[in-house]
Amino acid sequence: MGIYRLIAVLTLLLTSEANAQSTNVAPPSFDASAAWLSFEKLLHENYGYFNRPGVDGDAVLAAFAEKAKAARSDKEFIDTLQLISHNFADPHFIVGPFDADDWAIIPTSSDLFGIYDGVSFRIDDVRGGGDAATKGVRSGMMVARIDGQPPRIAIEEITGRAFSELSPAQIGFSFNVALAGHRRRPRKLDVLDGDKRRSFALAATSDQANRIADGPLLEVERRGELGIIRINNSLGEQKLIVEFAHALASLRDTKTLLIDLRNTPSGGNTSVARGIMGHFVDHDRPYQMHVIPYETRVLGPARKFVEFVAPFGVRYPGKVYVAGGRWTGSMGEGLMIGFDAIGVTTIGSDLAHLLGALSNETIEGSSAKVDLGTEQLFTVNGLPREAYHPQILLERVEADDQSDPVIRAIHHQSHAPRPSAGGGR
Repeated sequence: MGIYRLIAVLTLLLTSEANAQSTNVAPPSFDASAAWLSFEKLLHENYGYFNRPGVDGDAVLAAFAEKAKAARSDKEFIDTLQLISHNFADPHFIVGPFDADDWAIIPTSSDLFGIYDGVSFRIDDVRGGGDAATKGVRSGMMVARIDGQPPRIAIEEITGRAFSELSPAQIGFSFNVALAGHRRRPRKLDVLDGDKRRSFALAATSDQANRIADGPLLEVERRGELGIIRINNSLGEQKLIVEFAHALASLRDTKTLLIDLRNTPSGGNTSVARGIMGHFVDHDRPYQMHVIPYETRVLGPARKFVEFVAPFGVRYPGKVYVAGGRWTGSMGEGLMIGFDAIGVTTIGSDLAHLLGALSNETIEGSSAKVDLGTEQLFTVNGLPREAYHPQILLERVEADDQSDPVIRAIHHQSHAPRPSAGGGR
């Protein structure tokens, strides 16, 4: 059950490491020139985020075209495509199959979120339940070295380009890849904590991803009149629809419900999302908008449509909050904008900002497997999903043994004084 779940979580319209690795047929004869043309065509015609602030798609391809076409083996070609994917600074853009030396997939296999302010590299958030949190890594620490290298050198290795050539978006993304480390490889992190230098020996981030995949799809908790359903990175599991319904029924007598999506970095699929949201509507409601770039670029007429959620199962009668954070990605973000659209209160910090709906593509002349966003996604009001912020915006939302910022904020909301009926007269 654990292995099956891990594969399912990472293949269903997700940041899908397993999908990019799968090779069930004999690999094709390698042809670098044909493979490059196939890859270039895929990005120009289908990739929904080829150009955006901080990413010039044509410039990225130009920087690596000769290297890719001169590749002497399929592995060398795939390694070059992986550098390209990192330059697009998009967690949904993944190239496989993988080997032991490749970098971890973020945010699925990450437990730290870092930022670069133009001067220093800093830990900004630490994932609850991860090895970094357990061993005392905290937000605000300055990162001096990652696996013995200064962050700038690690970023150059990840992107295959000089640090001075990279945009802030590319630097920020690659810094977070560096913090996640190599696949299944323990990490060493050297930081400055105030005026002290500290070193942390950290487990491979894949350990946490595997542990979550082997655990329950969701967890249920009661705190007085507050019911909590925590979804454990299982939004790609069809069985979650039934388990969520049972969990909701067990909490029907509570006055307030929290649906906790803070641990959904790998996304999921829309049938599961609609199976969850359907309990909170009494008629069909729009929840997200899709745009297909290929239709405009290749066929001419634009294709845009709005997806609806229909009533499903028994409705919950009380007040509902939905929480997300840095490790809420893809379909988790889709649920955040969907719940917002149907009138549910969302609460959290910045989300993972995964781009679009994922497609899994093959490359002619290579065994490369490419995952990338071929649909752009928006709120029903036209805001790009990756630009969405929760209604109640908190700086950080990861819980620890002492406190939970989300539950604290909900408690504050429920006890806040209501405006007087006189409207201030």
